[in-house]
Amino acid sequence: MAVAGPASAPRPAPRPQVHGSIVRRITGIAAGIALAAAAVWAQTNAMPYEERVSFLTTTGRIGQVVETNRYSVKVTSVSSALAVDTKNFSGQTLKVKAAYLFLLVNVSATTVRRPMDLSVSSPPVLLAADGRRYNPTDRVDQSLTLLSKRFQPGLWSSGVLAYEVPKNAVAGARFVFAPSAGAIPVDTSTPEAEIDLGLTPSAAAKLISHTPAYVSLVNKTP
Repeated sequence: MAVAGPASAPRPAPRPQVHGSIVRRITGIAAGIALAAAAVWAQTNAMPYEERVSFLTTTGRIGQVVETNRYSVKVTSVSSALAVDTKNFSGQTLKVKAAYLFLLVNVSATTVRRPMDLSVSSPPVLLAADGRRYNPTDRVDQSLTLLSKRFQPGLWSSGVLAYEVPKNAVAGARFVFAPSAGAIPVDTSTPEAEIDLGLTPSAAAKLISHTPAYVSLVNKTP
């Protein structure tokens, strides 16, 4: 009579392989977010400039404090010059002549919560009436201008920005103060301030006709 051997123990059920599934799911979500951000960036930058920033822009006039949710800015005055200061590599101050005209915009600004620096690669610009955009001139040392300033919450810092422009760009020019959005390519919360400089055709003609030969920028950035 045959005797049955001991029954073999049941094998444990295989554990579900979830690690690879989770990784694939996370990778898919990340790729989807990246594609969505790229699509928004492409669509945003395909718009005309006026449409692209209209919902971000706070407007104002010279002499008025323009407030955004991140900073406040004010253009105190606008002047012109045929020559201004700069500095050489030794730190010596010397004059530099404009090929056209230096338009000098005196600006004060403060932040709401965090310190803020202006971006040299994307600085405040002068926007001409015909849509031309001018960066601050690179012929004036930044240490003499507002680009050397750090803005602190509750504290106002002031300085000048020098733009080298043709005379026909003065009438109707506006000042656009737009701090860098940082490393995030799509940051729809970054505000922009656009300030009317009051340069009507008659005001621009008067400014140009009374342009001094030289204006010192030394000690203009308290």
